[in-house]
Amino acid sequence: MALREQLDAIRTFDPLTSAEYDTARAVLSCGQAISDISMSPPANPETRRDYYEHVTSQLAKFDLKQEKIGMRIPPGPQQIRGIAGSGKTVLLAMKAAKMAVDHKDWTIALTFQTKSLYDHITDLTERFYRRFSNGQSLAESDSSIEIIHGWGGHTTGEGIYKRIAEATPNATFRSVTDARAEFGSDTDPQEAVAAELLATGDIPDLFDAILVDEAQDFGPHFFNMCLAALDSSNRLIWGYDEAQNLHSLRAPSPKEIFGVDDTGDPVVDLSGSYSNGVQKSHIMRKSYRAPLEVLLTAHVLGMGLLRDGGPVQAITRQDGWENLGYDVDGDFRKTGSKARLQRPEANSPHPLSTFDTAGPFVSAEAFDDPAAELDWVVDQVVADVREEGLPPERILVVPLGLDAKDRGQQLQSLLRAHDLGATCAWEGDRTEFSRPGEVTISTIHLAKGNEAASVYVVGLNNAITNPYRELVQARNEVFVAITRSRAWCTITGCTHDGAVGIMDELHTIIDIVSSDTPVVEFEVPSRSSLDHELEEDTENLTATNLTDFA
Repeated sequence: MALREQLDAIRTFDPLTSAEYDTARAVLSCGQAISDISMSPPANPETRRDYYEHVTSQLAKFDLKQEKIGMRIPPGPQQIRGIAGSGKTVLLAMKAAKMAVDHKDWTIALTFQTKSLYDHITDLTERFYRRFSNGQSLAESDSSIEIIHGWGGHTTGEGIYKRIAEATPNATFRSVTDARAEFGSDTDPQEAVAAELLATGDIPDLFDAILVDEAQDFGPHFFNMCLAALDSSNRLIWGYDEAQNLHSLRAPSPKEIFGVDDTGDPVVDLSGSYSNGVQKSHIMRKSYRAPLEVLLTAHVLGMGLLRDGGPVQAITRQDGWENLGYDVDGDFRKTGSKARLQRPEANSPHPLSTFDTAGPFVSAEAFDDPAAELDWVVDQVVADVREEGLPPERILVVPLGLDAKDRGQQLQSLLRAHDLGATCAWEGDRTEFSRPGEVTISTIHLAKGNEAASVYVVGLNNAITNPYRELVQARNEVFVAITRSRAWCTITGCTHDGAVGIMDELHTIIDIVSSDTPVVEFEVPSRSSLDHELEEDTENLTATNLTDFA
C-alpha cells in the first residue's frame, strides 16, 4: 500500500500534541533512525540516566529548523569537513542508504579505518535504509551496498584494498603483516600497498560510489586507489576532521592528494557546485554531540593554546576559526597580540545545555601516583552505574600512553572486584566495541569514532610525555579521547615525573570553560613557532549543517 493510501486510511482531524509533532518531524527527517530509546524522556531529570535520555531523544531530531526532504547525491567527488560531533558518520551512512534505495544498479562501498566502528556504521546504514525503503532490510533488498574496512583480511573480512587487489590483474593482496615485512616498519603499510596497486595501472572499475569515513586517517595513495576503482563519475565522498588525525601531522588537501593535470588544473576540482546545485565541498561547524564545555576544552587543550611555551598547533586565520564554529576577536597578523575566542551556543546545540543541574560536563582530578588514580576512576564509574543509573555500556574509559593496555586491564580487574562487568575493546572481536551490561575500556585508536554518555580519559600525563609520539599527535590523541563524550567527560592524570604543567594547564582551561560565558584569551602565535598549522586551505568550503544534506 502506498504511503498516501495509508495516511488516508487513518485520517483524523484531531490536532497533534507537541511530542507527536516533534516525533513525526524526526522520522521524516530521518532523525529517529539513530535513536535507540524512547523519545519521551523524564520531564524532571534527576540522575545521569534521566539526563542522558534527553540527549538520545534530542540528538535524534537533528536541526529540525533546517531540514530538507530527500537526499542530495553528488554526481562526482565531494569532501565534507566536520567538527567533532557534527554528524559526519551519520551523514555518510544516510547518503549510502539513500544511494542504495534510489540506485539499485549501483555498487556502493562505505569504508572506514577503525575496526570497532563496523557495528555502529552497519547499524546506522541499516536503519536509514529501512526508513528510506519503507521498512525493507538490507538483507532483503537487491541493492549492492557493502560496509567494509579500508584494508580487509582474516580478522576484518572484506575490505576496499582487498577487493581491489583481488580484482586487479597481476596484483597480490598483502596482509598488514606481509606489507610490513615487504616495505619496512617505518612505512605506512596502507599507503605502500595502495601505491603498489596503482603502479600496475590495471585497476578495474568496481564501484559506482565509495564513501570514506575517518578520511583523515587515509593517505593520498589510498584515495587514488579508490578513485581508480570507480566508474567515470568518480563519485568519491569523504568526511574528515583534521584534529582527529592520530597518524600524521596534517590531512592533505585535494590538490595534494590527486595532483594536477598537464595544464596545472586540479585533477579533482572541488570548487563551487555541480550543475544540479550540489556543493562539492562542505564544512559542518555545528557540534550536536559534545557539550560546549567539552568541545572547547578539547580544542584548547588539543592545540595547547594556554600551554607554557605557546601552542603546538593552531589556526592562524580568523576564517579558519569561524569554519569551526567559533567567534574570534583578534588580529592574526600581529604575532604576540591577544586574541579572544568564544563559541556561540547556537553552534553547540547540545540537548543538556538548558539544564542547569546536568553539569559539570567536564572535570579533572590530579593524583600523586597511578594506583590512587585508578582507584578513584573505578569509584566514579561504580557511582555512575549504581547511583546515577547509567547502563554500564554507556560508560567508556580511555587510558592513554604507552602502558594503556596494562592500565586498562588493571581497571578491568578493579571493576570486576566491584561486581561490575568490564570489557577491554582490544580483546576478542575487534568489530564489536561495546557489550551490553559491561563498561568499555579502550585504547584511543579503537575508541576513535565511537562515543559514550560518560567518558573517563585516564593518564593525561602519559599521553603528553609519550616519547614515541610527536607532541601534535599526542595532543590530537587527547582531543579525540575528550570528544568521545556525549555528555560528561572526566580527565585524570598524575603530577609525578614533571607532569605538573599539563594538569595545571587543564585546570586553567576547565575554570574558563565552566564560566557562564566562557572566553579563552591567548597570544597569537607566529607560524614558524608551530609544529602544525591547522585550516590552511578552506576557500572552497561551504558552511552547512547535518540536515542540509537531508
